[in-house]
Amino acid sequence: MKRGFYFFRHGQTDYNIERRSQGWLDTKLNEKGIAQAYELAKKLSDIKFDCIYSSPLSRALTTAKIVSEHTNVKIIIDDGLKERNMGIIGGHLIRLTDAPINTPIYFESDTIVIPSKLFFDEDYAPENGESYNMYAKRVLNTIIKIAKNTEAQTVGVAVHSGVIRVLLGSIMNIKFPPGSIPNAEFIRTQWDGERFILPEIPDWLLEYQQS
Repeated sequence: MKRGFYFFRHGQTDYNIERRSQGWLDTKLNEKGIAQAYELAKKLSDIKFDCIYSSPLSRALTTAKIVSEHTNVKIIIDDGLKERNMGIIGGHLIRLTDAPINTPIYFESDTIVIPSKLFFDEDYAPENGESYNMYAKRVLNTIIKIAKNTEAQTVGVAVHSGVIRVLLGSIMNIKFPPGSIPNAEFIRTQWDGERFILPEIPDWLLEYQQS
């Protein structure tokens, strides 16, 4: 029997507006982000979740609590659902440059200039952080572990933009646009016992692909 999984991104934070790297920093929803979470709750109001899994970070957990507000469904926190750990560059503005990959990086300033080739190297791990490959492995292992071990038939998963990108890119093997997943949007997936299936591409993703 197929199980339904709804992965949704948290509402907006001030760091989202400023385009700062958040990673594991425990930023909170701003006023608009809270409103977005309530709009998301309306969109999902017809879905009878058996439980909701959530990243422990406040922006995701608050979104999960708002979505579950009128149902009292159990929220299960899983550290494996955290955003990518950006280490030393967390909290900073990131500016990419075409400079050589070995160009010195100065981490003391608010805006950190990083060579594009280094930043997008999937094995590059900022100091005290994770590489993309480390991050993707953690996320996929966590999602598959949840899918295999839960007895719930309909599951909500409150996460971050990067987690949904890993899901779409690595598990679904579909093309999706560069950049961030919109705040408080969701994708509906199914677990067939062996893999995830994307029954349909959501409107927000279609719009991104056509832009």
